[in-house]
Amino acid sequence: MKRLFFLLTMVMVMASLNAQDTRRHERLSPEQFQARQQEHLTKVAELTEQEAKEFFPLYFEMKQKQKTVQDEAWKLFREGRNNSAKEGSYKEINDAFTESQLNSARLEKEYLEKFRKVLPDKKIFLIRSAEMGFRTNMVRDMWRPRGEGGGAPNRDRQRRHNPDSNNE
Repeated sequence: MKRLFFLLTMVMVMASLNAQDTRRHERLSPEQFQARQQEHLTKVAELTEQEAKEFFPLYFEMKQKQKTVQDEAWKLFREGRNNSAKEGSYKEINDAFTESQLNSARLEKEYLEKFRKVLPDKKIFLIRSAEMGFRTNMVRDMWRPRGEGGGAPNRDRQRRHNPDSNNE
């Protein structure tokens, strides 16, 4: 009887340990992330091949410039959050963080004019709308437990980011 109890306990412990590791820890390279993002945005905005060919080099150029602008501010921000900044440097951190957000917005405004040369405003709007939820969906899907439809699109969210979608 003790052996049976021990055996059942061990089986339950092993099953429990196995169940804890049911999350997909998929790590994407920047290129893979960019490819998925491009595929998603192209689909949602219904870009033609020519539109995508003209739009995405501009889009990813803007994103890279925004990243460059924000990297230094994030470095300072992390120092402040980790309490490794000196008391007087919090003003500098706050100013740098705000300035990076302003510069990022200026870049977005500058590139909006470039986008308008290759896409109609409706498609730019659809891309912006879909872009807002893309990263959130990627993170959610990455950590969704297996067996719960990992990677499957959420139709309500999909409709919300693509109002013209006929996903009934």
